[in-house]
Amino acid sequence: MTRLVQSPAATTRHRSVVGSFSLVDHPRRARTRRVKVSIGLPVYNGECFLDATLESLLAQTFDDFELIISDNASTDRTGEIAQRFVARDARVRYHRNSRNLGHAANYNGLARMADGDFFKWATADDVCRPKFLECCIAALERSPDAVLAYPRTQFIDQTDNPLDIQDPGFPLYWPRAVDRWSFVVAAEHWVNAILGVIRRSSLLRTGFLPSYRGGDYVLLGELSLLGRFIEVPDVLFLRRIHPAASSQMKGDERRLLKFVTGRSEGITLPEWQRVGGHLSTAVRSELQWRDKVALVGAVAWQAFRRRERLLGEATRALGRTRR
Repeated sequence: MTRLVQSPAATTRHRSVVGSFSLVDHPRRARTRRVKVSIGLPVYNGECFLDATLESLLAQTFDDFELIISDNASTDRTGEIAQRFVARDARVRYHRNSRNLGHAANYNGLARMADGDFFKWATADDVCRPKFLECCIAALERSPDAVLAYPRTQFIDQTDNPLDIQDPGFPLYWPRAVDRWSFVVAAEHWVNAILGVIRRSSLLRTGFLPSYRGGDYVLLGELSLLGRFIEVPDVLFLRRIHPAASSQMKGDERRLLKFVTGRSEGITLPEWQRVGGHLSTAVRSELQWRDKVALVGAVAWQAFRRRERLLGEATRALGRTRR
């Protein structure tokens, strides 16, 4: 159950999978029509960079959007910052969970709250250049068979200095779903594409973001079976690398478990879960049986390639259960 957030601003009542809650809205906000784009921003203790992130989103040249901030029970100034933007701009809404639900549940709750034809997740420490939405939406409108569009990425540090990190992206232009899927299943690089603009009708056909590390690959796999991905050639996304970023938690399983699920204890098998997630997608897909066999074969081959990693993860988990 989530706590009601009280504010002098008007509030709108909603129902979600975790219970009833109130979104803090701008007092002049009038929902008379559906917006073109919904931006969902999940955040936990994001006071360091949240201002810059929100400024970049409100500076978009394409302005027909709603921005929903979902605060995962932050203990810093996140709520204060968010409500300042609510008071300033009628497109911004703020929701606070009464407890930390974990990264995945917070992301998925935003997707369910969305109302736009297109949807974009935004992270609380990254920056979108002004034409991010405009260019991605234009790309999707030019290509009805595409389900996701994303721009190229520039990595930056905590003081905005550029970093020499490359991201090959997910330019899945191939017409065959099996080819797009095989690329995603084999991928081990950055998944910045998941922060692009997605057709909401396509996103609603997926199982959303699974609650384990690497679950974003599984979601990208589901989306790849529904349509092509388009890479906008312009660098419009600034991905921030800093000590508290989720990308820097690699190897710290307890911290990752808390981040993804909101739980501090438990056995984690994310490599195995990713394999299982891909297999589930293959079996549930609407493709012909020959293509399903090809999908399963691609997962099996990648599992074989990563067999030492899978075995090591299982061995470590077994050792923890015996303690």
